[in-house]
Amino acid sequence: MSGETLSRCGWAVTGTGTVAAEQMVAAIRAFGHTPLWVTSRSEVRASHFARDTNIPNSTTDVRQAMRDAQVDFVYIAAPLIRRPFYIRAVAEAGKHILCDGPVAKDAKTAAALVQTCQDAGIYLAVNQRGRTAAVHQAMRRLIADGEIGVVHSISIFRGGPHYPVAMRWHEAGENDPNIFLDMCAEDIDLARFLSGAEPVEAAGLASPVGGAPSDLAYSLRMGDVLFQAHESYATSDIESRIIAAGSEGSLVASGTLGPRGSGTLMRRHHSRNEFLPIRERDHFAAVLELFLEAVDGGPPTLATGTDSLASLTAAEAVMKAVRKGRTVAIPC
Repeated sequence: MSGETLSRCGWAVTGTGTVAAEQMVAAIRAFGHTPLWVTSRSEVRASHFARDTNIPNSTTDVRQAMRDAQVDFVYIAAPLIRRPFYIRAVAEAGKHILCDGPVAKDAKTAAALVQTCQDAGIYLAVNQRGRTAAVHQAMRRLIADGEIGVVHSISIFRGGPHYPVAMRWHEAGENDPNIFLDMCAEDIDLARFLSGAEPVEAAGLASPVGGAPSDLAYSLRMGDVLFQAHESYATSDIESRIIAAGSEGSLVASGTLGPRGSGTLMRRHHSRNEFLPIRERDHFAAVLELFLEAVDGGPPTLATGTDSLASLTAAEAVMKAVRKGRTVAIPC
């Protein structure tokens, strides 16, 4: 990491969720950086958050925080519906952004946000937990190194009760489950991350057929790779399973997409199973390290705004395929 990046260390936090308070602020400080501002549309929430986390400044006006020349980076932890507002305000101020994913609830809004950030010359990184999990990072390296030959398919299977994002305060509607945003877009991003391929065609089924589904099964054609997923909020807790099947073997990740633990990774080769040791890493520390490396010109390991847009576009194609009962082409 360059001296220029190391010399910049001021942060503002937008949103007052539990994860931001209990995890990300501590991770920022552990990295040697300084949280300077917290912003929220609620003055009470902002002031309580600032007091609880020992942040010196709080405000309901994000532009006030952005006028502080010591603020170099902004972590956007606001609920989904308010992320676009904060992204625009922060981009206008020329600060680099780390935002919880997805960046918006639809691809059209996401496309506009990506363009806004590009025009402003700022970096928009998206915190998609699947990309920073140590097991998934190892899977990607093994696939890229040809350890299982040519990848033909990726499958993701998971289910269980809905686990809402941890919030210190609850507002009706903010944590209502939407399987297309909560699971589908996240899993599509993970499939893109592992395979390096882009979705071009979608087919899907959902249950119940009308209203907001709680069970979703779909397939994407991603170049020469087939991606299949089964996602559910209606089943009992299921240990997640991710399978990357190649011409010379397969990789199986278990328990990596649930709320508990980091899971395991197994390689199957020549009819034998081999469990691979994975070094544990703190998720939030890893996110910050990868974000700062990307801002400094390093490899974009974290999802970007463009990645979030691609996953939302594919998820909307799945929605359309479910609704119409036929295969749907995914716009490039």
